[in-house]
Amino acid sequence: MPSSLILLFLVLGVVTVVSLIVMAINSLFKPTADRRLKKMVEEERRNYGENSSSFAQAGQFISNKLKPLARFSAPEGPWDVSPLRRKLMAAGYRSPSAGMAYLGLKTLLTLLLPILFLALSTFFKLSLDSNQMLLFVLIFSALGYMLPNFILSFLVSRRRRELYENFPDALDLMRICVEAGLALDVAISRVGEEMRMRSTALSDEFRLVVLEQRAGSARSMALNNLAMRVGIQDVDALVATLVQADKFGTSIADSLRVHSDNLRLGRRLRAEEQAAKIPTKILLPLILCIFPLLFIFILFSAIGSIRHSFGFDFTASTESEQSP
Repeated sequence: MPSSLILLFLVLGVVTVVSLIVMAINSLFKPTADRRLKKMVEEERRNYGENSSSFAQAGQFISNKLKPLARFSAPEGPWDVSPLRRKLMAAGYRSPSAGMAYLGLKTLLTLLLPILFLALSTFFKLSLDSNQMLLFVLIFSALGYMLPNFILSFLVSRRRRELYENFPDALDLMRICVEAGLALDVAISRVGEEMRMRSTALSDEFRLVVLEQRAGSARSMALNNLAMRVGIQDVDALVATLVQADKFGTSIADSLRVHSDNLRLGRRLRAEEQAAKIPTKILLPLILCIFPLLFIFILFSAIGSIRHSFGFDFTASTESEQSP
């Protein structure tokens, strides 16, 4: 078997193993939507975004096993104000064991992928010299170190996309509740319950705001924590509006109405901006893919028309030149 084909199978095997490990860790720390829907009828603690006990125990077990490796990838400074902690919270992982599991997995993959590559290269008897072997070991080590960052960034962007798409509906519900006479805290709690079936992430964030206020935190602090966890510009603007309305005693319903109108205007302007960028984005594919084919088609059609118009016969002329 050629060494290039063996190397291809080797890379595919490493990618498959890494994907299975990531899927297993993700399923342990964050249950799927079906599991969450089944747990909605259980006790209130689980309804507020907490995982089931079996998954929490499994996550804690993995965190304890990976804790000795976590210190090699731990960031400097206190963990409470660490950007990594905020990123994990933005991805929906608020468990205290999530940080240790993430850092431990990062160190484990940095060590495991080169070892796996060396084992498979020995098994398939790849003809690689020492420099090539060292290069591949460094590449797989860097891949194992950076892969958790890419996966976490993808999870954060996916969750923020879900929050961004469902936030206008939640804001409309909140405005209706406040205009109906409900207090802001009760309105946030009610909106969290109503949005549960549509967006679990947004419902969890609203419920966490209610829990923080029940625990004794000020409303402004709970709302600022919401903006910090979510990291969306629309939520930041809403939090600033609510904090200012609460501070100066203005009508919250009027503030929500004005903010809702501004939000719709901003979303429409962003949609128009994205639509205006479409001609620029499709210009390069047109130049590279469509225009060359169109040019070839027109050129050959023109050559055929010229040949028939002037009576040129390239085949006959070629045969006459070849004949003695």
